[in-house]
Amino acid sequence: MTRSARYASLLIVISVAFSSFLVRLNNYMVNISLPTITRSFGVTSSDASRIISSYLLIITTTLLLFGKLGDRIGLKRVFISGYVIFTVGSLLCGLSHNIDMLIGSRFIQGIGSAMLLAVSFAIISHFLPEGNTGWAFGITSTASALGVATGAPVGGIITGYLSWNWAFLINVPVGIVAVIVAMRYIPGRKTDSSAAPARKGGRSGFDFLGTILSFAGLGLLIYGLNNGNKCGWLSPLVVGCLVLSLILIGIFIAWERRHQDPLLHLDLFLDSRYAFALIATFLAYMLISGNAFLMPFYLEAVKGLNAQAAGMMLLVYSIIYVILSPVSGRLSDRVSPALLCSIAMISATVCVLFFSFSLQWQGLTIVIVYLVWLALSLVLFFSPNNNQIMSFAPPDRKGVSSGLFNTTTNLGMVVGVTVIEVVFSAVAYDSAGPTGKAALKDLVGTGSVTEGFRHAYLTGALCCFLALVFSLLGRKRAADRGSGSRKA
Repeated sequence: MTRSARYASLLIVISVAFSSFLVRLNNYMVNISLPTITRSFGVTSSDASRIISSYLLIITTTLLLFGKLGDRIGLKRVFISGYVIFTVGSLLCGLSHNIDMLIGSRFIQGIGSAMLLAVSFAIISHFLPEGNTGWAFGITSTASALGVATGAPVGGIITGYLSWNWAFLINVPVGIVAVIVAMRYIPGRKTDSSAAPARKGGRSGFDFLGTILSFAGLGLLIYGLNNGNKCGWLSPLVVGCLVLSLILIGIFIAWERRHQDPLLHLDLFLDSRYAFALIATFLAYMLISGNAFLMPFYLEAVKGLNAQAAGMMLLVYSIIYVILSPVSGRLSDRVSPALLCSIAMISATVCVLFFSFSLQWQGLTIVIVYLVWLALSLVLFFSPNNNQIMSFAPPDRKGVSSGLFNTTTNLGMVVGVTVIEVVFSAVAYDSAGPTGKAALKDLVGTGSVTEGFRHAYLTGALCCFLALVFSLLGRKRAADRGSGSRKA
C-alpha cells in the first residue's frame, strides 16, 4: 500500500469517524440532560424515555431505506445529506418550547442520523483494503467514544450552567464543520458498488412496497413497546400495534423473498455466522442503551450528584473506550473476532451482575469500578463485531448490510430503553406509575428505588449472557467452516 493510498484511506476514516462522533455526542449530551428536561417540562421518566425512543424510532425504521439508497445513488450523496438534515434537526430541538415539539424535532434529527449511520460502515468496508478494515472500525469506535466522552461532561456542564437547549444547539457548528469535511474527502461512486448492476433476471425498479412495509412494521413495533408501560401492556392500543407490526413484518419478509431487487437481501442470513453476530449485537445494545438511560438517574437520585458531576463520572467509561478502541480494532484483524466477542461478553455478564448486587454500597468507588470494567468489556466486543459482520457482506451489498447492521443496533437500543425502563418502573414505583424525578428522590430511602435499579441491571446481565451464547455459536460456526475448507 503506497503512501498516497494510506493517506487517502486515513482521510476516508476521519470523515466517517466524524459522523460517529457527532451522533454519539448528541446521544450522550441528551441522556445526561434527561433529568433536567423532565423537571423543566414537568413530565415523567416514561415521557423522558420518549425523547430517546422517538429519535431511535425514525432511525430504526429508515436505515434499510437509506442503506439501499446508498448502493443505488451513491454513498457520498446520502452521507452528506445526512449531515445537513441532522444539523437542521438539532437546531429545531434547541428551539423547542414543549415536550411535543422536542419529540417532533428529534424525528427530523433522527432522519439525518439514519442517513449517516446507514452508509458509514459501508464506506469503510468498501473503500478501504480488507486488511485495514479492523483498524478503521477501531478508529470509528474511538470517535464514537470521544463523542461519548465529550457529550457526558460537556452536556452536564452546559445543562448546569446554561440550559438543556444548548445541549442540542452545540451540534449546529459541529454539523457545519462535518459537512465541509465530508464534501472534501469522501470519495464519489465506485463502479462495482454504488452502480452495481441488477441480478440476472431481476427488476431494476426500487422496492417501494418493501420500504413501506418495513417502515410501518418496525414503526408500529416500536410505538407499541414505547406505550406499553403508559397505556398498559394488555390495552387495545398496545396489543393492536404489536400484533399488526408482526403481521406487516411477516408480509415484508414474504415480499422480499419474491422481489428481484429487494430492500433487504434475505440470503445474507444464510450465513449463520452473520445471523448470530447480528443477534449478539442486538442484545449487547439493549444493555448499552438501557444503561445509558438509567445511569444518570442512578447517579443523581441515589448518589446525589448534580448534572455536571454525573457527566464527569461518565467520562471514566469514555476515556477507557477512547484509549483502547484502536487496539481492539487492530487485534480483530489478527485474532478471530468471534473469539474476542465471546471473551468480551463473559466479562460484561460478570461485570453487570456484580454491579447489580453492589449498587447500594456507599460512595462512588463501586460506580467507578463498574464503568471501567464495563468499558474494558465492551471495547473488546464492538470493533471486532463490526469488522466480522461487514466482512460477510458481498461488495455490492455493503450499503444494505450497513443499513441492516445499524437497524439491528438501533432496534436493540429502542427495546433496551423500553425493557430496562419498564423493569425499573415496575419495581421502583407503586401502581400509580412513575411520577417524575422529584418523586424518585423521595422514594430513595424506602429501598424500592434500589430494588428497581437492581432488577433493571439483572435484566442487562441477562442480555449480556444471551449475547455470549450467540457469540459462542458464531465462533463454532466459523470453526466448522474453517475445518470444512481445510478438508476440501
